[in-house]
Amino acid sequence: MKSACKFIFSTLFFIFEGQPAAFAQLDNLIFKKPFYDLKTSSFQYGEDQTTPSDTIYAKAEGDTFSKLIQSKRKFNDIYKSGLSFGNLFYCKNNEFGENNNPGKTLFGNQLWFGGKYYFNQQLSASLGYLLQYDFGDENTPSLHLPIFNLEYNTQKSRILIGSLQGNTNHNLIEPIYNYENTFTKPIEYGLQFFHFNKFISYQSWLDWRQLAKVKNSQQEIISFGQTALFHLIDSAKFPLNISIPSALLVYHQGGEALNVPQKIQTCFNANLGLRISDKANRVRLESFILYSNDVSPSINHAFKDGHAYMTNLTVFGKENPRDKSISLQRIVATYYKAIELYTPLGAPLFSSELFGKPYLNARNREILMLRYQYERKLSFMNFESIFLDFRVEPIYHIQDKLFAFSTGVYLKVQIGRNFIH
Repeated sequence: MKSACKFIFSTLFFIFEGQPAAFAQLDNLIFKKPFYDLKTSSFQYGEDQTTPSDTIYAKAEGDTFSKLIQSKRKFNDIYKSGLSFGNLFYCKNNEFGENNNPGKTLFGNQLWFGGKYYFNQQLSASLGYLLQYDFGDENTPSLHLPIFNLEYNTQKSRILIGSLQGNTNHNLIEPIYNYENTFTKPIEYGLQFFHFNKFISYQSWLDWRQLAKVKNSQQEIISFGQTALFHLIDSAKFPLNISIPSALLVYHQGGEALNVPQKIQTCFNANLGLRISDKANRVRLESFILYSNDVSPSINHAFKDGHAYMTNLTVFGKENPRDKSISLQRIVATYYKAIELYTPLGAPLFSSELFGKPYLNARNREILMLRYQYERKLSFMNFESIFLDFRVEPIYHIQDKLFAFSTGVYLKVQIGRNFIH
């Protein structure tokens, strides 16, 4: 517990220093909360737990598909308690073919259910359960996790305690935070704070990932993060949108008085970028610099510190005016170069070292990617909240002259008031 307190106080400094939100190269709305329902043009808070700050945040993120969905909705000030049921089918196949990162397949289904109760317009509580079955797993279910939190909202801020709006809701870029955590650790627990205004979109959180257990010498694992998106130029007044996304993520593995002493690890990951898009948000260019630094008493992996550069050029397809459902296509071209970058919670494709296996490493990584994504909002019978996401991601490793690829298909169904995804 002593090392946990040291970790928390050392990282709180960065909150007030304003270290900043970036989102992944591809839109991960299908994994996010809220899931916007287009059944009616009017909207009641509590229907999917969207609040005024969600509206600001979706606008601030500048994502075309999110804006397209938002444009179909009108919000009012009615808060309504209710129940929720949801299902996410996922199939993600990574064929990377490297010795240090051979790839893997994630294939399964998540089911969640529960309810949300509003005590008043500011205070609410959620209670539910999530079940996950990874196809082929002998254990049924593969995961079962409780959902519980208290949430306090104002017009521009939000505080949560309990189960967090985690994973892709943190809006971290993939080299720092792997969106596959949606399937490997679908619920996060801890504290979370949001603040939104026309100048900045800010989020910070503390995720208590694992409890220390003295008897079997299990270490505590904690992560702290914060993201901030600074809005420099708004297309409402200028022909361009220009913003500065930045992020900080700290990973800590510690715990004292264990029966068998374990090595303490504390690693910092950070990024700073520049994002430019046209007024119609049909083309977006963004570049990032990334940095990693391990400040542990003793280093137990291959690299102490490292850095990387990433540039993404995104071209969005046009919406078909004759298509009654909402759909969007995008192509993202990515150049990425890393030198000794170590990211414990990032996607293995971008890290110079495979987490937990320091002997599997590649000091330099230089990658070209051309990623295609198709998103579609579907209507079937009386189910209005059905969402499809399809991805194809060819990859070329420049130094190794190696081709690889990744594909993904996701289908989400939401009934009632969404409060976790």
